[in-house]
Amino acid sequence: MRKHIAPAEPIGDGALRDPASHVRLWVTAALGLAVDLATKEWAFATLRQTERRVIVPHVLEFQTTLNPGALFGIGAGHTEVFLIASVIALGLVVWMFAQTPRQRWFMHIALGAILAGALGNMYDRVTVRVVHYPGTGRFYERQLGEDGQIVILREYPASPESDVRTLPRWAADELGPADGHVRDFIKIPTRWFGGRDVWPWVFNVADMLLVGGVGVLAVRMLRERPTHAAPAGSRGAPGDHA
Repeated sequence: MRKHIAPAEPIGDGALRDPASHVRLWVTAALGLAVDLATKEWAFATLRQTERRVIVPHVLEFQTTLNPGALFGIGAGHTEVFLIASVIALGLVVWMFAQTPRQRWFMHIALGAILAGALGNMYDRVTVRVVHYPGTGRFYERQLGEDGQIVILREYPASPESDVRTLPRWAADELGPADGHVRDFIKIPTRWFGGRDVWPWVFNVADMLLVGGVGVLAVRMLRERPTHAAPAGSRGAPGDHA
C-alpha cells in the first residue's frame, strides 16, 4: 500500500488581484514609513547633531548621525547611485508581490516592510542635503545669498538655535557640494570590558525594516527550495510501501 501524500497547497489567484493582499502590503508600508520618518524627526529635533542619550545602559542608546552612504557608510558621496538603486528595488518589490499567491500573507507584510524601509531612506537622500564643515564635526545646509557671492551655512536641522556661518562663495565651494544623507540615531553599545566597539554603526527604523523584511524572504526561499527527484527505477524509501 502506497503512503498517502497530502495534496499541494492551492495557489489560487495571485496577490495582485486580491484586495486583502494589497491591504497587507500597503498598510505595512505606510505604517513603517510613518514610524521611520516620525522617529527621525523626533531624534534630530530633540538631540540635534552628535548628541547621545542612554535609554537602557549597555543595551540601547540614541545617538544622532548623518550617513552619506549606505549600510555601514559604504559608498559615501554617491547619492544618485543610491536613488537609482532604490527605484530599482521598489520595482522589484512590486514585481515580487505580483508573483506571490494571496495565501502568503506573511510575505506580503515582509515586502511592505522592505518597501517602507527603502522609501524612508530614499526620502532622506532627496530632502536631507548637507555639507560637512571641517573642524566642527557637524553638517550644514547651504543657501546662496541674494547677491550670489555669499553662501549661508545653517546647521541641520534648522531651528532658532542652529549655528549659522557666512562664507564667500569660493570658500564654500571648497567644502564640496551638498550630498544626500540618511538620518540615523539607534545605537547598540558593544564596548565590553573597555575594549573596541564591536558594532560601531548607528542605524534607523528603515534599516530595521529592510533587514527584517529581507530576512523573512530569505528564510522563506530556503524553506521552499525544491527537492531533487529520485532517479528513475530507484526503489522508494522505507515506508513508501507496506
